[in-house]
Amino acid sequence: MTTQEVKRKLTAILSADVKGYSLLMGEDEVGTIRTLSTYRKIMITLTQQYRGRVVDAPGDNVLAEFGSVVDAVQCAIEIQKEFKARNAEVPENQKMEFRMGVNIGDVIEEGKKIYGDGVNIAARIESLAEGGGICISGTAYDQLKNKLDLEYEFLGEKEVKNIAGPVRVYRVQLKPGVELSVSRRERRTGLRRWQWAAMAVVVLLIAGFVTLAIWKYYTPPAPKTEVVPKEKITATLPEKPSATTPPSTEVAPKEKVAPPLPEKPSRVTTATPPVEKADPKKMAFPLPDKPSIAVLPFANMTGDASQEFLVDGLTENIITALARMPQLFVIARNSTFVYKGKGVKVQQVAEELGIQYALEGSVQRSGDKVRITAQFIDAIKGRHLWAAQYDREMKDLFQLTDEVTRKVLSAVIIKLTGQEEAQLRRRKDPKNTEALLRAFEVIAAMRGLNPKDNAQAKRLAEELTAMDPDWSLGFTLLARAHYMDVALGVSASPKESLAKALELAQKAVAMDEFSPTNYDTLGYVLSMKGEHERALAEFEKASTLCPSCSDPYMYIGYIQYCMDDTDKAIASLQTALRLNPYPPPYYYGHLGNAYRHAGRYEEAIPAYKKAIQISPNFQLAYVGLVTSYSLLGREEEARSAAQEVLRLNPKFSVEVLAKTMPYKNREKVVRFADALRKAGLK
Repeated sequence: MTTQEVKRKLTAILSADVKGYSLLMGEDEVGTIRTLSTYRKIMITLTQQYRGRVVDAPGDNVLAEFGSVVDAVQCAIEIQKEFKARNAEVPENQKMEFRMGVNIGDVIEEGKKIYGDGVNIAARIESLAEGGGICISGTAYDQLKNKLDLEYEFLGEKEVKNIAGPVRVYRVQLKPGVELSVSRRERRTGLRRWQWAAMAVVVLLIAGFVTLAIWKYYTPPAPKTEVVPKEKITATLPEKPSATTPPSTEVAPKEKVAPPLPEKPSRVTTATPPVEKADPKKMAFPLPDKPSIAVLPFANMTGDASQEFLVDGLTENIITALARMPQLFVIARNSTFVYKGKGVKVQQVAEELGIQYALEGSVQRSGDKVRITAQFIDAIKGRHLWAAQYDREMKDLFQLTDEVTRKVLSAVIIKLTGQEEAQLRRRKDPKNTEALLRAFEVIAAMRGLNPKDNAQAKRLAEELTAMDPDWSLGFTLLARAHYMDVALGVSASPKESLAKALELAQKAVAMDEFSPTNYDTLGYVLSMKGEHERALAEFEKASTLCPSCSDPYMYIGYIQYCMDDTDKAIASLQTALRLNPYPPPYYYGHLGNAYRHAGRYEEAIPAYKKAIQISPNFQLAYVGLVTSYSLLGREEEARSAAQEVLRLNPKFSVEVLAKTMPYKNREKVVRFADALRKAGLK
């Protein structure tokens, strides 16, 4: 984009997110998404009533702009009052409180999107607000201070991330007994009068155009004569051709498709803002010796939080497809999803994850139609390699995953050999969209790692196997639900649960021998049955099928320390952590166990503490801490950690734990059990 094409404007920006969103999702993911969807609709409605528009709404964030800062603050207050009334009617652990920040500043406008420090300052100020509260910048305060009957508390000049110079911040408060000058009902009534008056004047003039628009968008295309491109691709090229990037020879296929997605103007654009270059010297990790890629969570542009399953699932499918390519180094899902809804710069992502390339995009859905936009960025060179927009039917999502994968491979100059082409085609996909969405729900429920969520996951997985008995993923997910019953201590018969899990896992592998997830599941079941060598063989098959998948390396490290091969275990787990720098807590739990098995208790303790930092109620990490402290003779710290174990599980039993430890060296089981008893556990 040239300087002449950049469009700037001064606008009022409102940024909002949910206080404690991760905690709410951890306790009840489905319920939280349902509540968020309701609250977001309220925000969209009120924003429109105050003459604003919602620019973006990824995850739990909402970004809106207004022509007047007065409208922006009045809207924010009205939203908070509405949410406060709704929260008063629900239990404490189900309340959803938004933090809001308002700024007035200069922004870059591209299509329906806005960028720049004006937006960034609003987001930073929002993070300083309390749940249910509103903070505003000094520039907003200067415009507001004599226009609304409000009180403002000066919080000082704050240093905020990625903003040069301090920012004045004020907390907004209504004066006791004071209401907004215009009530919501009055505002709605006023708008209706204006709208009807305007319509009365122009209705005859636009009637013909309305009829034409209805015919255009709702009349099915002629079955034999209309041919519409299957995809529309807009490439964003560098100003000067790169000597290292060959010209694209790809030609988009053409076939008949349904009418364009939304009737309303799309909020999706393939226009691309400038990219700041990442500095290889600032990388948190050394750059790998092959192309390194992070797939950022695609933005949910549907306006419906219940579609997060679809959007996240599509992102995960692309990550999985790329990770199976041995020529690439691909960051795992857990690490890229820490950026979900954060609006971070690609430069920051590249430096924090130690990668060169980033793929980002968004998803819109209308019935059975879906629109995907994607852009692939070289963060070190600071340029877009390509940008594309795809219009598809829901049933074509897996084919779309393959197309995006091929474009990424082409962009980083990797020749797709016949073997790799076959690998892309080997995957066995679900028969219908319903099965795909149900699988996303099962995976989301399983991330809870607690008995309640696992019970829900098992029920949904059983429904999935009934919906699509030919898709192996349903059976592998159901196998995981059964062995998690044993791991969580809720199985009425651990022997029967493991037998059922083994049967399901073996069936999944027989149905699809090219799925790394199936081998991971089978390997874990075998490890719980004490069949270490067979388990290791299954994990190694998974890593061969998916060289950049972090889970197989994590599982390999796990089984290696179970077999007392601690040096290899630590190396495998460090490989998993490089592929997944922001992992789930059990990665660090396994690393702590590996150090503990090696007798390196001082190194085990920080690993367990990292696991607890990620998940404060991770019981097995506290057990590892108790053992390590006790074996080091640090009795007071061991007893303190033991109290945390009892807080989480008052019925904790050393004997039961010892029976479930799948360690080949039973002398270490006895040593660890004695250390636990020494700290006061029974």
